[in-house]
Amino acid sequence: MSNTIDILGDEVAAKEIVERIISYFEDDVCTSIGHYAFADCTSLTSVSFPACTSIGPGAFSGCTSLASVSFPVCTDIANNAFMYCSSLISVSFPACTSIGNAAFQYCYSLTSVSFPVCMSIGTSAFQNCSSLTSASFSACTSIFTAAFQSCRGLISVSFPACTSIWNMAFQSCYSLTSVSFPVCMSIGNTAFMYCSSLTSVSFPACTSIGPDAFNNCYNLISVSFPVCTSIGSSAFLGCTSLTSVSFPACMSIGSFAFQSCTNLTSVSFPVCTSIGSLAFRSCSRLISVSFPACTSIGEGAFYACVGLTTVSFPVCTSIGNTAFQRCFNLVSLYLTGSVRVNLLNSSAFSMTPIAGYTTSTSGQLGSIYVPASLLTEYQTATNWAYFSERFVGVNLEET
Repeated sequence: MSNTIDILGDEVAAKEIVERIISYFEDDVCTSIGHYAFADCTSLTSVSFPACTSIGPGAFSGCTSLASVSFPVCTDIANNAFMYCSSLISVSFPACTSIGNAAFQYCYSLTSVSFPVCMSIGTSAFQNCSSLTSASFSACTSIFTAAFQSCRGLISVSFPACTSIWNMAFQSCYSLTSVSFPVCMSIGNTAFMYCSSLTSVSFPACTSIGPDAFNNCYNLISVSFPVCTSIGSSAFLGCTSLTSVSFPACMSIGSFAFQSCTNLTSVSFPVCTSIGSLAFRSCSRLISVSFPACTSIGEGAFYACVGLTTVSFPVCTSIGNTAFQRCFNLVSLYLTGSVRVNLLNSSAFSMTPIAGYTTSTSGQLGSIYVPASLLTEYQTATNWAYFSERFVGVNLEET
């Protein structure tokens, strides 16, 4: 039998012929379905293939009336297999190990999916399944790009075996409130961007957070990343409900990483060595920060942190342009390392009490605390000389 069948004639006759073909294969021993075999069979409502092990690309794409499918021994679903099956509500694939790209893309009526042995979810596999509320993949190890992007009804997901989440995987899943990824080691770019209902996340094994991963998750209250070593640019930008963050293993913070986290009051990064440009810009409720291992502060890193009063960088070697500009209440800066810090430009402290700026409510000027042995060197060094009267020499034992 050829892989394709052309059905000509009126719609009623075509529907009857398709149903007979499906019935023949369901009752027989069909083990595989070829490319676009039933594509655009718009009258098809349900299928069951008890012996089928593989479904070819686009096999049922555009079957807009298809409501339920059952493939008890199918192990492989190819690209676009059920794409645009807009009436599909129920799917059963207990033996499926691999889901291809866009396999269920635009299946608007699909409400829940469970693939107990599936190990890999392809690019855009469930993208724009807007009615999908839950997804369970107990054996899945990889979620590829945009796999669940714009699943606006998705509330909870559980991936106990997943080790990597690729770019845009859950982007714009506006209803997502909880996620469980106990062994995930990496989160891709914009993976959870615009997940505006997400309130807490815990990734106990994650070592890397990609750029924009949680950008504008504005209801996110708590995050737990005990072994994360790097945070990408804009990773938590606009997370306005975050109040405190602790990253005990993080060594680098990317540009804009926490910009405009306006309710952030405390941060802990005990081993962080570098802070990217504008990383904490406009974190207006930060009061004090201490980075005991940080050597490099990027341009505008704490720009307009208007509540910041005290900062401590005991081993810092470089401060970028505008790093603390417009920190109107910064009165105490501790630079207690044994080597003078390189100040790239005096603009780092523009419009701060350290530069002589005082607010209408306080006349206090700022102080820069440095080792007594380096006091003269700081007072005469390029760019630092502008603040020569603000330096206070201290013995290291006193700090």
